[in-house]
Amino acid sequence: MDYDLTEQQQDIIDLAYQLGQQKVKPVREHYDQTEEFPWPIMEEIRKSDLFGVYVPEGYGGLGGGTTELVLVTEQLSRACGGIALAVAASALCGIPVLLFGTPEQRKKWLPDLASGKRLGAFTITEPGAGSDATATKTTAKLDGDDYVLNGTKNFCSSGNAAELYCLFASTNPKRGARGISAFVVEKGTPGFSFGKKEHKMGIRASWTYDLVFNNCRIPKKNLLYKEGYGLFVAQNTFDCSRPESALRRWASRKARSMRPWPTSACASSSARRSRASRPSST
Repeated sequence: MDYDLTEQQQDIIDLAYQLGQQKVKPVREHYDQTEEFPWPIMEEIRKSDLFGVYVPEGYGGLGGGTTELVLVTEQLSRACGGIALAVAASALCGIPVLLFGTPEQRKKWLPDLASGKRLGAFTITEPGAGSDATATKTTAKLDGDDYVLNGTKNFCSSGNAAELYCLFASTNPKRGARGISAFVVEKGTPGFSFGKKEHKMGIRASWTYDLVFNNCRIPKKNLLYKEGYGLFVAQNTFDCSRPESALRRWASRKARSMRPWPTSACASSSARRSRASRPSST
């Protein structure tokens, strides 16, 4: 088995690194100080087609996967962890749609996420349900062809900047963890508003908001997979996203150390040199 990076993966590293150093690094202090959302940088990332590296080509992506997403956010995090988080947060909305969405749902939402036309977000945390997602109090009650959402989510990365949200709510509170379901909610839906914006100690280029749902009606077809399988959707999403999350934090920390450190590109080059020096088996 070959663990070396492909030519496309190396190109992704080079492109993300150049974008981070040339476009992100010069303005990172501005966005961290002002807490403005970095829309001009999002446009640069869109032009570079880096939002959709994990999305199949049939939905407008580059056809990669978790590895490609890790490579992008690792290099962007070397310049600014807050700006890199916008890419990661958007993928957190796209991954569950990719894994569990119907063909119609994928066709509807993935192209916009892959192109960066719309940013995504993932919202599971509540004031009383942090690491214990089973304590979710937000409800989704079926009413005809709609689900009616009520409740509050907090600490949502990309908050008011996003336009698509993967949300988790209880469709059957009596069943506890097995009564939680996953949905996609679009910005601008009546009954969906934004609450408090968090003022953080760091990563301030990433907006963090409360999301408020007050009799918010969404179509029944916005349900991801099946009722009661919300935590199953969430855990499978985390399985795909945790490597990216770990590398993003590691890259930000190493970048702050101001010491030389090995990048994926260096590791790839070393692997290629090592392979080239091996005796031929023929």
